[in-house]
Amino acid sequence: MYGKAAGVKIVSAPGGASSGVSVQVRGVSSVSLSTQPLYVVDGVPLRNFNDPTTNTFGTSNSRIEGNGALDINPEDIETLTILKGASASALYGSEATNGVVVITTKKGAKGRGLNVDVNYVYNQEKLAATPDYQNEYGPGYDPATNISVGATPDGWITDADGAMHPYYRAYDQFGPKFDGRDVKYWDGTTRKYVAQKDNYKDFFQNGYNSAANVAISNASDKGSFRFSYNRVDYKSIMPGSNLYKNNFNFNGTLKLSDKVSVDLISTYNNTFVHNRANVMSNIFGSFDGFFSRFDDMSTFFNKYQTSNGYKYVAADNNQYDQDEKMAYRFRATNLMDYLWNNLRNRYDETQNRFINSATLNVSLLNSLRFRGRVGGDFTNVTTSDQQYNTKPAVYGYTGQYALNTRNNNSFYGDAMLIYNPKVAKDFDMSFTGGVTGRKQKYKNQFTQTKGGLMDENWFSLANSADPLYATGVRAEQIDVAGFGMVNLAYKGFLFLEGTGRYESTSTLPVKNNKYFYPSVNAGFLLSEVVKLPSFVDYAKFRASYGLVGNHPNMYQANVAYNPYTVTLSKNNIPYQQTNPSAFGNEELRSEKKRETEVGFEARFLKNKIGVDFSYYNNKVMNQILTMSTPASGGATSQIMNAGDLSNSGFEAAINASPITTKNFSWTTRFNFAINKNKLTALRDGMTTLTMQSYDGGYLLLQSNVGDPLGNIYVHPRDKDANGNYLVNADGIYTANTNAWELAGNIMPKVVGGFSNSLRYKNFTLDFTLDYRLGGDLVSIPYYYQIGAGMFNSTLQYRDAAHGGIAYDAIDYASGNLVANPNGAHHDGVILPGVTADGKKNEKVITAAQYYMNQYDWQTNGLYENAVMKNSYIKLREVTLTYNMPKSIVEKLHFQGLQFSLVGRNLFYVWKTLPKGLDPEVAVGSQWFSQGIDGGTVGPTRSLGASLRARF
Repeated sequence: MYGKAAGVKIVSAPGGASSGVSVQVRGVSSVSLSTQPLYVVDGVPLRNFNDPTTNTFGTSNSRIEGNGALDINPEDIETLTILKGASASALYGSEATNGVVVITTKKGAKGRGLNVDVNYVYNQEKLAATPDYQNEYGPGYDPATNISVGATPDGWITDADGAMHPYYRAYDQFGPKFDGRDVKYWDGTTRKYVAQKDNYKDFFQNGYNSAANVAISNASDKGSFRFSYNRVDYKSIMPGSNLYKNNFNFNGTLKLSDKVSVDLISTYNNTFVHNRANVMSNIFGSFDGFFSRFDDMSTFFNKYQTSNGYKYVAADNNQYDQDEKMAYRFRATNLMDYLWNNLRNRYDETQNRFINSATLNVSLLNSLRFRGRVGGDFTNVTTSDQQYNTKPAVYGYTGQYALNTRNNNSFYGDAMLIYNPKVAKDFDMSFTGGVTGRKQKYKNQFTQTKGGLMDENWFSLANSADPLYATGVRAEQIDVAGFGMVNLAYKGFLFLEGTGRYESTSTLPVKNNKYFYPSVNAGFLLSEVVKLPSFVDYAKFRASYGLVGNHPNMYQANVAYNPYTVTLSKNNIPYQQTNPSAFGNEELRSEKKRETEVGFEARFLKNKIGVDFSYYNNKVMNQILTMSTPASGGATSQIMNAGDLSNSGFEAAINASPITTKNFSWTTRFNFAINKNKLTALRDGMTTLTMQSYDGGYLLLQSNVGDPLGNIYVHPRDKDANGNYLVNADGIYTANTNAWELAGNIMPKVVGGFSNSLRYKNFTLDFTLDYRLGGDLVSIPYYYQIGAGMFNSTLQYRDAAHGGIAYDAIDYASGNLVANPNGAHHDGVILPGVTADGKKNEKVITAAQYYMNQYDWQTNGLYENAVMKNSYIKLREVTLTYNMPKSIVEKLHFQGLQFSLVGRNLFYVWKTLPKGLDPEVAVGSQWFSQGIDGGTVGPTRSLGASLRARF
């Protein structure tokens, strides 16, 4: 779907086939509730979230979560339609407020007899891009800090035996310049002091994705069937992460008589994930994860565990495996821990999922039909977390074992009557009335050992050193509704549809849990009424208005109580107390989304060119938000209806077939979408809504009433009354922590795609580009790495060739540096600005001081530098296909034979982010997470081939 549907933004989380895919249709419809569309497969709503009490996916214990849509086998899809407007809500209810992805699976087709379709795809995945690291300087700090840790100003440390080496505990890269001398490494080996240019790349492995699909189908006058089996084997580029998946699907129709038929659809999915990919925030977003430009990645892979299977032995560890002890303390311990967790420990996840439906179709009269459907989506997931002993038990119990069992069960049913009377020759009408219900049950049981494992590496709950820790969640939701539709058509050019739905949900208080929402759609086929110019083949106007609700997650509205005990006279007395951090609300009401849409479709030049244009405007009232409350009331926050939100936008798609001949054809499609949203109101006179706060409030996602969602605010630099930047006594800028200024917005201004298909005889070339224009990405990990001197951009000021000024160092410790054109050092910086007394700043600081302070964590850090423009054009997919000529295929006793070369996520034609920072680095389903880089995994590029045969 990338770039192929106007107004639909898709982001796949890094980490590969097991990572969730976020889909956003027409902007943000809810500030705090789900913004993901509803998935409906063969009429049955599917579970898309692992935890329906939150209805989000992102990370769990730093591992990137998947989502339910990943279990759909692409080879089973016959059609996929995205419903965007509020008018879709009549059939699908409140969950349709963010759009609906409607999927119909393949059936057996008549006329071909027994058919067998075989398809095999193999793709190799590799790291797509690397950061623009500098390779001139190794680990170390500014001269004053280097001296304080016992090094020379340049960062060299001399051991008692005369050996020299840099300060390996440094997280910054302002140390000695690489000169190729022999130094003692932190693992005790001797090696040349040269940059390890590929150490980032060496962390990742080559992955692959192998998918085989076999389908058998047939059809006759009595019915049809299709059975398919799909096997996926996947190895991630992330160390230690892989999965396999088995998917079985049956789709059958049985005609019991001329008036009665039954559709049976059943899918079984079995998925095993080993060590689900971890985000790398503890490596790129934490100083203890920063590996230096001198670090050899193979050393980390060789040293993360000892030969006896215990955790690496740090230089200050005097307990075990002393012959494998590190020679020096080093910085990137989080990197070692990452490898230990993903290569030594085991996190195994097994899922069994059944999706079934049975549909009865009865023709009661020539003009009256009945359809009844029951379906279910049942998922069981068992997770085993085996954490091995980090040291011998004689030195203390370590290790851990945890079991997690999750059940998601959804029962669905609907029944409807469709009445289609014959009224007049020029007038058609139909009436539909029905009821629908859905019951969701969720259970999650988690149990783990505490205090370590008594017997080393025996993974049993009975092996817990301390009493077990256990917790459980049980939740249930019931939604029922009655709905009706009226469809009218006059002479094939005027169309009118009206819908209404009366819905009740258990997630709202009883007095507010029922609501009604209608919609109306109209279409006018201009080309059937007015004689248009000969080059116009088709022209149609359409308009719609709809209202749809949106309810809170399970138990959010409930005033919940937590059980506690108090000891009185040596007796435990139980009592209950309301949840102090999230108080419910018995007055809570459904969100209400009102949407108006108008559109125009046309085709020209014998259908060679087609256009589709839409304008929509919606307002979402009664936004359900969690707001802060005085603690004196018994809770620090409460859920409430606290605001209104609006969206408006344009969507356009142009498709064309410029060339169509016997041997050559070209079809193309271009689309774009513009969405503007606005926070239009907040309750009780409030003017500001803060969605997220980072680094102690130094960066906020915050909107004022009248502003768009996703505004980024940071503390500005201190200025004097004339607007000059203030420089403190240390020669650096300071942040005004009492104020915030707008630094950008995470929402894109335009999204779209450009698809092409060129056919020459038996060869077909398909390629798709998608793009995003406008908006920003917040990357605090990248900001930290700038401050650590990691990138080529940080070579600025480090020497005369990069703009550094000359100076003499009178005393580094006190910061007494004096500018001198003939000075001995050339890494000086004088920041433009004035001092507190209004004089021009003339204080010399080193380049290292500049980066370490202005890109620091809080304090004097200027977080405006963590906000970067995020626009791109990406070559998403290229496929070259060869269809074997019919004469050859028949000789081989096939009905069809096709070979393809496939490339996905190939490269960015253009992007505004720095080299190596991926525009699609975000993780999670929440709308604001799409604009935040928390330090995730590297982007991938895949190249492969597929073979498709039919016989």
